[in-house]
Amino acid sequence: MKHFKEKLSVVAVILLLVSVLLIHASGAEVTNKTNPFGKDKLLVFLSNVIGLDLAKYNVTVSSGVTYPYNFGGLVKQEVISCQLDYNGRKIGIMGIFYNEYIFAIDILPNQGPLIYAQPPSANPVDEAKSILRKYQIFANDYGITTSHLTTALNMLNNVNELTSSSTILGNTKLEVSRITYNEANFNRTLISFKWIYTANGVDAYNKRLEITFEDNATYFKDTWGFFTIGCFSVISEAEAVEIAFAAAKSYNLTLVGEDGVLIPAQPDWSGMTYTIALNMIPGQIYNRDPNDHFVNPGSAVRDPLALYPLWESVFYFGKNIGQTVGIAVGVWGDTKEIAYITPYGYLGDMGGNQTAPVATSPSAEPSVAPSETPVEPENNSLSSAYLLLGLCITVAVVTAAAIALRKRSR
Repeated sequence: MKHFKEKLSVVAVILLLVSVLLIHASGAEVTNKTNPFGKDKLLVFLSNVIGLDLAKYNVTVSSGVTYPYNFGGLVKQEVISCQLDYNGRKIGIMGIFYNEYIFAIDILPNQGPLIYAQPPSANPVDEAKSILRKYQIFANDYGITTSHLTTALNMLNNVNELTSSSTILGNTKLEVSRITYNEANFNRTLISFKWIYTANGVDAYNKRLEITFEDNATYFKDTWGFFTIGCFSVISEAEAVEIAFAAAKSYNLTLVGEDGVLIPAQPDWSGMTYTIALNMIPGQIYNRDPNDHFVNPGSAVRDPLALYPLWESVFYFGKNIGQTVGIAVGVWGDTKEIAYITPYGYLGDMGGNQTAPVATSPSAEPSVAPSETPVEPENNSLSSAYLLLGLCITVAVVTAAAIALRKRSR
């Protein structure tokens, strides 16, 4: 398993960009409201859960509301920007709420000091416990599911050393990660606790509780009660590979030559290698509007607030064709249908007949982060497709530890 450096200073920017992207790309009407529900809730969270003494700051809050199509118009998405000003020194806070649930709260003391009503514990495990206990009260007050919080607290009781580890209790996997890195000649340490729903040997990364500390910065997320499980895969990894590779071999790859002339290309499949991962994704996450799908939804009717199995694979050519290095194929694990198939290549002109995900060269231990957002761009302009994909991949990398994939020769 490879670990990526997660930097909360990047998260705020990414969250803001993704939020703006979702608001504009969803096709839903955006309305700025004077006092949306999430705005007040964010301030209560900062005061009652994190323990900040907000009376010491000049607080400025702005927000926007939308109802994204990819949640079937059923979810009020509130994006909130909060600034705490202490004698001209400012702290930036970003919050994203899905209905009553916290998709993300990111506290970045870039300039100003964090002033607490009571000093927080210097021990990250004890501080995480304190946050969870106070969050239980907060969640009860706002109708947020709390059944997973007792398990989360119990699992923390068994964390004795702050080293990267993974333990499972029932349907909960606790991943603890500690990453130290150097930035501008300063050593920084990121400590993360993630409680992920797991069943049948499959991790539903979108359904999780997370607390991450980086120096004085804090990141919090709880979508455990927001998503349900639609179903699990009815096919094995081997079956998914067989279905996907058959589709990749039958794919008609064409290159764009001079003057836009399309030239058929025949991939070299000798020495083919591949990567594959099973991700549990929201049922309509690829939908931008009712008539526009990023992928083929297939024959199933899927709940936008439930998670479904999608096998995501890349089959690498024996020899690259221009900037195209392989074919990416998604297979629905519940219906065995092809969700998407597209060329896979590097940034730049791939010369292919479709836009494609950004690729990295296949390595001895390829890895991919769990899908929190769609990884398949719309067949539109390359620039907009790569922008969307780049943001999605960055969010996944910043907020998730990488899952090591197996690479095999066929």
